[in-house]
Parts: sequence; structure tokens; C-alpha cells
Amino acid sequence: MTGHDRTAEWTAVGLYDPAAPNAVERLALLSWTVDHGATVEQMLAACAEGQLNSLVGDLSLRPGPRLTPREMAVLVGIDLQLLSDVRRASGLPVVAPDTAGLTDDDRRMLELFHLADSFFSRDELLRLATVMGSSLRRVADAAGEMFLRDVEAPLKASGPMFELEMAKANLAAIELARAATGVFAPMFLAHLEVSTQRTRDARRNSEDYDTMPLAIGFVDLSGFTEHSGGLSPVALRDLIVDFESRANAIVGDHDGRVVKMIGDEVMFSAVSSPAACSIALALTAAAPEGTTARGGLAFGAVIASGGDLYGPIVNLASRIADIAVPGEVLVNQAIADRVPGRVFEPAGRRQLKGFNDPVRLWTLTS
Repeated sequence: MTGHDRTAEWTAVGLYDPAAPNAVERLALLSWTVDHGATVEQMLAACAEGQLNSLVGDLSLRPGPRLTPREMAVLVGIDLQLLSDVRRASGLPVVAPDTAGLTDDDRRMLELFHLADSFFSRDELLRLATVMGSSLRRVADAAGEMFLRDVEAPLKASGPMFELEMAKANLAAIELARAATGVFAPMFLAHLEVSTQRTRDARRNSEDYDTMPLAIGFVDLSGFTEHSGGLSPVALRDLIVDFESRANAIVGDHDGRVVKMIGDEVMFSAVSSPAACSIALALTAAAPEGTTARGGLAFGAVIASGGDLYGPIVNLASRIADIAVPGEVLVNQAIADRVPGRVFEPAGRRQLKGFNDPVRLWTLTS
């Protein structure tokens, strides 16, 4: 089809208006989009969503023909129910058995789950899919936010912008994202190595596969609600990101693990009780400007599941942090007994929510 014929077709279906003020820019975008393999039907659908300048990037994100789940199950040799359960556990949208929507990338992923299904129980396999889906969804959200803040917003702020510029920037970002998936394998294997060693260290001389002994800590920002109420959205985001970055660095520096961030609170674990004390003191000292921090530590047997930690010791550490005053780190008796090189001051017996008997606590001073 000649350029003239294409322009006539685009005009006829409403994709192009030669009299529009942005006619030249729109024609350039349409030509570039078609040259990258988009169909008229796809362009019309993208226009209806106001996403024409994202179409080429969207198509390149998960390229190739789409198969139905039923077709994919036959191709991979996987049970259709397992295919559906894996996607559902991962938090991915439901695709009806006979609706085309799965790509070759899905095939490679499902082949691995199919292989793993012969080694692990179905419950554990789906639990892993849930953890992976939740974690990768956060990575995907962060990548999208990074593009909006660091690429799209500066482009728009720089003055009048052609749609084609944004489309090319979008495609470049998608191509970079596809290449960046190569980061996941080495990072996963590095974390797996560290996690395996920590688990072995924690469970040394133990045959208990239900629990393992760990020091659990919670540190939160005191006065955060009052302080954050006067901040702009950008300043509030920067404060949380700063605290999270400091927490990850400090915990990692002392061979601990950030279990999760809960708003303005960090939950961490450590095999070593002395390391847990160092982490808690460093975190309280590293509270962002305008805030103070407080913490709670407890040592004991915890339940590990899906990358998270549970049990009475976790609840105890959380409750201890709740009653600490700003700048204070409170610990249970087990921590004080296991760290003779630190100074602890008696903090009395405290009645904690959820615990029948008063708990003897100590203040970690140095």
C-alpha cells in the first residue's frame, strides 16, 4: 500500500484529520506505528483508549502470536487446571480457556512450573507463585513509576512535545525493560545463596522443619502521621523512599534481612542477636529529618512461610516496638541473655496486648 493509500485509509476510519492543527505530527506517528507492525484495528483500539503513542511499546512488551490456555496446555503438556491455578496465584488476570491471550513468554514460564510440579507439592508450588507474582508486580509498578517520573514528565515539562517523541521514548523504555529481565536470574541466585546459608545457620543442630530460631525486629517512625500531614506528595514519597533505602542498607550491612516494609515501619530478621541489636540501634539513629524512630526486638522460634515470618515471637517483637518511646529500643529477655556485649537497662514487666502474662523487657542503650 502506498503512502497516499495509507493516508486515505487512515482518514476514512478517523485516525487522521488533514485539517487538524497536529496533522503533520499525527501523520508521522501513524507512519512510524505502521512501520513497526501495528494494524489499523490495533491503532483504532489504542486511539479509543488515548494510548496511540504507547501502542508500539505495548506490542513489543509481549510480542508474538497469542494462544488460548487450552492450546498452551497441550503445547506444554501441563494440566489446564495447574495452568489456571498458577496464573491465578500469581495475581494475573483470568484468561478463559478458549480465549487467545498467552504468549511464548508464558510458555517458557509454564514449562518451568510444569517441571517443578513433579518435584514439589502443589500447595507449595502455588504458594511460591503467589510470592513471585506479588514481588514481580511490585517491580513492574516501580518500573512504570520510574518511566513516568524520569522520562514522560521531563519530556512534557520541556515544552511542546510531538506524539512521535513520546512513542519512541515509550518503545525504548519497553526494550530496556525486556533486556532488564536478565537482571532477575543472577539477582535471584545471589539471594538464594544468601538465604540458604542463613537458614542453615539458623537451623544448625536442629531437626525442626516447622520453625527456626531468629531475632525479629520492628522499627517505626514516631510522629510520622503528624509530620507527613504537612508534606507535599513528592516530599512524602521521598521521605518513605529514603527510609526504605536506609533500612535496606543498614539491615544488609549487618547480615540481616528486611522481611517487609509496612508503611513507615520496617520488619527485619537476623540469625545473630548481636547483629539484630546493631541493626535496631542504627535504624533508630537513621530516622529521616523531622522524625524519630523506636524499635522492638525479640528472639525465639518463628514460622517461615512464603518469604514471610509468623508466630508469637513476631507478634511479641511488634508489640514491644509499639510501647517503646521515641528513640528507644526495647528487647525481650532472650535477646538480653544472648548479647552480653551490650548494655541493657531494666524496663520492667509490661502487659502486652495478646499476651496473658506480663513480659520482662529491657532497654538497649548501647
